Amino acid sequence: LKRLAEYLRADVSRKALVFLDPFGMNLNWESVEILKGLGVDLWILSPTGVGANRLLKKDLKISEAWWQRLEKFFGIERQVIKESIYDEHLETDLFGSRTVTRKSTLANQKLFEIYAERLKTVFSLISDPYVIVNKNNSLMYHFFCASNNASAIKIANDIVKQYNKKSS
Repeated sequence: LKRLAEYLRADVSRKALVFLDPFGMNLNWESVEILKGLGVDLWILSPTGVGANRLLKKDLKISEAWWQRLEKFFGIERQVIKESIYDEHLETDLFGSRTVTRKSTLANQKLFEIYAERLKTVFSLISDPYVIVNKNNSLMYHFFCASNNASAIKIANDIVKQYNKKSS
């Protein structure tokens, strides 16, 4: 991506269609960020369910290594992730009341929203996602387009709409 960005910066009339299929969550945010201001239409397979959501434990007991991976992938601090994904609830039992932190049931959607918002700092437009699920209907990936070109996003949304209907 660095070499591609250098190539595109050398002549601003150059354009590129980029497909990113990161191995797990091994794509650092800084690698995406270098595409800012370039003539790129980016299609990305975001490992929302099989990557990020699996690292975020229900009870917030997440290892330091996993927090670091999440921070590098999203390019944001863990506190922002915590506030977006986890909810605090007051629970009362035989022993009294206590505050409990739990992962939102909408965690996958919220993870997509976090990533889409981050991409909007690099690209002005984001398409609707094609939602990829496994045979048990568990969300695995969001596949979508990011671009500064409204026509590219319109085309992406038309494609995604067709395939989301087929998978429903």
